[in-house]
Amino acid sequence: MIKGKVDGAETLAGAIQKVYRRVMSETKRVLAAEAVLMTAHTRKFFMSGPRPEQLGVRTGNLRSQTKPLPVTERPGVIESGMGFGTTYARPHVGPKGQVTTIRAKKGKFLAIPLKAALTPAGVPRGAPRSGMWGETFLSRSKKGRLILFGKKVTQKGARAGQARGDIVPLFLLIKQVKIKSRIHPEEILAYEKPRMIAAFRGIGIRLRGA
Repeated sequence: MIKGKVDGAETLAGAIQKVYRRVMSETKRVLAAEAVLMTAHTRKFFMSGPRPEQLGVRTGNLRSQTKPLPVTERPGVIESGMGFGTTYARPHVGPKGQVTTIRAKKGKFLAIPLKAALTPAGVPRGAPRSGMWGETFLSRSKKGRLILFGKKVTQKGARAGQARGDIVPLFLLIKQVKIKSRIHPEEILAYEKPRMIAAFRGIGIRLRGA
């Protein structure tokens, strides 16, 4: 067995640890900053545009719940990114061409609100059984579609509970609906990749495969 001593080994080890901590700190900073930028880009270019190409703004809930994820660390991996935060985001997010079919439960229908059942911003005023439509009835259109008709009921004031206005079509009742994805991860990544590469080069790190 050959033994020896390397002068300055402790100093070298300390320097390596110092560099490692700096690199890790800078990496986390870059990931956090890029997650914010990616989220802002997604909100602006995928959630604020004209329908049907992009998601229009109704309540704004999906857009407000799309947020950057915190940077997390586990052995050999540092992660960050963007989360959508609402369950109904799923059918809207996916590669181009993705179509999600939503089916009604057995013996029931999906109620699609028509113009009279929406606010000017396009937000549903209330569900078919919310109590705000008075007496309702079903009828089929010339094309054979099942439609729920009714009148709006005043919710507040002296006339609360009274139906008003004309009988209007409120909801289209269907068994299933197909939703095309309009937020495409491949386009988000194509936007983010060159910015991520540049950000890491700025702290002296060259990403593998970039």
